[in-house]
Amino acid sequence: MDLLPVTVDASLATSHPLHWAAGVQVHLPSDFVKQHCVAQGSSWLFPAALNLDHIEALAWQPLRELRAYTPIPPTSSRLPISYQRIPPRVRSWIASLLGRRGLKKLADPNRFPGWPLDLSSDFAADCTGENPSLWREGATPVILSHDLDSQEGVENLERWFLELEERYGARSMNYVVACGWQLDRGQMARIKARGHELGIHGYDHANRTAFVGAAERQERLDAMQQVAQQIGATGYRAPSLLRTPELLAALAGRYRHDSTIPTAGGLFPMPDNGSATARPYWLGELLEIPLSMPRDGSLRFLGHSPEQISQIWIHSAQQIARSGGVVVLLTHCEERFSGNPEMLSAYEAFLAFIAESDTFAFSSMGEIETTMYADKESNHG
Repeated sequence: MDLLPVTVDASLATSHPLHWAAGVQVHLPSDFVKQHCVAQGSSWLFPAALNLDHIEALAWQPLRELRAYTPIPPTSSRLPISYQRIPPRVRSWIASLLGRRGLKKLADPNRFPGWPLDLSSDFAADCTGENPSLWREGATPVILSHDLDSQEGVENLERWFLELEERYGARSMNYVVACGWQLDRGQMARIKARGHELGIHGYDHANRTAFVGAAERQERLDAMQQVAQQIGATGYRAPSLLRTPELLAALAGRYRHDSTIPTAGGLFPMPDNGSATARPYWLGELLEIPLSMPRDGSLRFLGHSPEQISQIWIHSAQQIARSGGVVVLLTHCEERFSGNPEMLSAYEAFLAFIAESDTFAFSSMGEIETTMYADKESNHG
């Protein structure tokens, strides 16, 4: 599918169903753009005067699926040893080097999905009146989530993050690596007892499960599911967000949701990946809750300061709210990510903004699941 970047006319009336995207850039199929949009030099404008009733079906679902997966194993998946054995600071240095080298490339308007947020699939769906948002009315749900890549992350979660979130009336979803180290069952129980949620963050975080053969994948999934049942984990997020259709299909029936596919992945885990939607949807029998916000690790590797990161989060959340999406934020609790005073301050600034705004309401993966499963039942029986 060939895409072209299009800027939505900023003069759209507030009553227009696409008003939420006024002034925003989206990516649409080139044949649609050339038929319905206005050329402005080397760029295109989605005109306010365009009659949506006369638009032929726009391929919003193929747009959502175009870059949804990461089919090619990255270098970290192909090493003879687990990349986790490389010292964390060395890994961060390599990622920062790659990020800063690629920062200018992210500004290219032709890259899809666009960074740090791309809602092209939602825009295309709203053009046709299909796939309406279940969260258009009322406060926009905000879900806080953590990927706990190490025991250090779990310790920092208990030491700093949970109390901070509770201070603002929030609870978080916490994805733990199932078989990477011996999980402290008492620690897991304490987290749940405080009202927070648990999910599984892959087998051992060696970035291989998405790419192994069917038999080995089944063995790994069985081992993960056993841990999930023991600790009460209900959701899944793949390590480094590496996912294939085969992996996600195999999660159905094992977990209440997956939250691996980002809305816009940027440079990581590989360039130009994501679903371009902030609205939860069904992948067959699996509920996918998109990771809609730019991630802490990606933003840090690109060289953004903590103050810049909190502002990017706030701006992205506002745009997602206007679109009828769900805000899903991922932070890591390890020191090299968000488990340090500067990033904790940035995180708290975001929490304070959400808590003080009538536009948003802290939510949970469980609440999103309830809404989506009820909607599926009412529509399909």
